[in-house]
Parts: sequence; structure tokens; C-alpha cells
Amino acid sequence: MELYYIRINYIFMLKAAILDDDAISRKILENFISNSSHLELVAQYENPVTALKELSSISCDLVFLDMEMPEMTGLEFIAAAKNIPQVIIASSKSDYAADSYNFDVTDYLVKPIETERFNQAVEKAVEISTAIQSGPEQNHFFIKKNKSYSRVKFEDIDYIEALADYVQINADSGRFTVLSTMKSIANRLPQKKFIRVHRSYIVALDKIMRIDDNLIVVGEKSIPVSRSYKED
Repeated sequence: MELYYIRINYIFMLKAAILDDDAISRKILENFISNSSHLELVAQYENPVTALKELSSISCDLVFLDMEMPEMTGLEFIAAAKNIPQVIIASSKSDYAADSYNFDVTDYLVKPIETERFNQAVEKAVEISTAIQSGPEQNHFFIKKNKSYSRVKFEDIDYIEALADYVQINADSGRFTVLSTMKSIANRLPQKKFIRVHRSYIVALDKIMRIDDNLIVVGEKSIPVSRSYKED
């Protein structure tokens, strides 16, 4: 699989919080954050109930969240939180990874966390914040492979598909597998021209050939429409 990267035009310092009931895990994440040029630690919590009360009153862009805590699970925390910022799961188990992406988490780290993998997750978070703050003002992506960049115009994109930690952009000029999230990609696209029809698919409205109940046909590709997106 050839891997590409979407160019990041602006870098933001993200304010981060840690929610983990284990003191050693919090210390490890604290050290990672202090060594990152993109993160500033603003809060630490060992109790999710306390975090629910306080997170809404502080400025926070990113939460590093444990999955297994006494009062509630990480997914229960996300469901209960209002206006939750980006979330990176940091768990000792990989069992919850598939379910976590239904909650649009930015990334899922399995303890013990390696430095390179931590930095990769942070880069995803920065990319999403960049897209949100800069907005989808351009009419193209710049796709990077090695040291060169290729322009992919939005009007040439047929559909976009999520592939675990990657996103595949299917365009007239080819297929590009990029290290990104659907949330980040969606924030960069003009909403009037694209629609998300499934947690794993975004389609270009003018490329839809046919709609058959729970399927959308784009070219020769049949794309499922999930119940949660069907009304849209």
C-alpha cells in the first residue's frame, strides 16, 4: 500500500488533558506531553465524574482517555460528555478499538505506548485542529508522497473511504491512501459538495449515479448508507 500525507499548512499548540485512574499511566503521558512541541498539559484527572464536571469549564483541545476506569468506561465517558474535545484513547487493551471509532475518536493507543506512535497520534490531532480552524477555503488537497506534492482538486474526488487508521481518497487522478481521519478530511471539504453517508464513506454529491434504498452508486462502486446518515 502506497502511503501519502495531506500537507498541514498551519501548526497549532493544543491544550491537552489526561483522564486515567492509574497514576503511573498519567505520569508516562505527562512526560510524553512535556516532550511534545505541539502539546500543553492543562489538567489531569483520575476520576471521570470529576472530569465531566470540570472539562467543560476549561479550555481544552485534546483528551488522552483511559478505557477501563472504576466509575465508567472511556466510551461511556465520551457519550456522557458535552462538547467533548478531540479524544485519543490510551488503553492497555486493544479490544475496544473497533467500537471507539464509532465515537469518532482521533486515535487509539495501546499501552505501553511507544514515542513514535504517540507522536503519530498527536500529528493526527494537530491536523484535525488545523482543518477546523483554517476551514475548507481551498478547492484542493496537496497530497505528499516522499518529497513531492500532487494537487487533487475537490471536483475530481468521487468518494472517500476510511481504512482503519488511514483514509483512501478515490479521485479521477488515482487512489491516495493517507494517514488521516474521516473527521479531518470532512472538515477540509466543502459541505455543499460532499456528504457523509456512512462512518466509513464520504461521497461527492455530483458523482452520485443512483440511489437504491440503502446503497449509493458512484461510478462502479456501490456504497452503503448507514441508518444514522440515511435521513441526511
